[in-house]
Amino acid sequence: MPATPKAATAEAPAPKAPRTPRKTDGREAILRAAERLFAEHGFEGCSLRAVADLAKVNQGMIHYFFKSKDALFLEAYMRGGQPLVDERMRLLDAEEALQEDRPIGLERLIEIFLTPAVALALSGARGRNFLRMQAHLQLDGTRFGSKLRSSLYDDSSRRFVRAFARSLPGLSQEQVAWRFIFVLGTYQYVLADTGRLEVISDGASNGREFDKALREMIPFLAAGMRAAGPA
Repeated sequence: MPATPKAATAEAPAPKAPRTPRKTDGREAILRAAERLFAEHGFEGCSLRAVADLAKVNQGMIHYFFKSKDALFLEAYMRGGQPLVDERMRLLDAEEALQEDRPIGLERLIEIFLTPAVALALSGARGRNFLRMQAHLQLDGTRFGSKLRSSLYDDSSRRFVRAFARSLPGLSQEQVAWRFIFVLGTYQYVLADTGRLEVISDGASNGREFDKALREMIPFLAAGMRAAGPA
């Protein structure tokens, strides 16, 4: 009887070499650290050394990737800011197409404006970090802060002001602009995660129930937008 051939011995897979950290890993670590520290301390209160320490990189790597603190803040901010604006415009475009030539209902228009920001707050720590950065930016009176606000928000803000003016034909352009600013101030404070709601409600309310915050803000802001002007 012919000998049965021996089964080939399976070779053990060669052990994988440990992954060498890529430069892009360091870049992402820097951006995440910057988002957190800019959210906590604002632009002026955050140092590049603190970012480097939190990201566990040397400070030279920050200069290699971003060149300056301004450029680092800009990129960290735009990672949340540009998608926020884009989603607002997408929702507004879709609603205007649906309504054709009719004004958008006021509550629906407020919902369109607020929902992308609330979604960021609900998305986790990074989304909340952006919203706190946004709150800091609104108080930044420097040329850098003004230029960033203008470049990112001016076009979309004007679109929304025009849409609100159509929904509120009894108000002047000036009144609509003022009330839009009140909308901005309200939602930015509510979503900034300051912990004040828990304090003033003696623990009865949770400021991180952002979906509930949206439901509370819409009728409140609509009533304010509709209110008669000052005598």
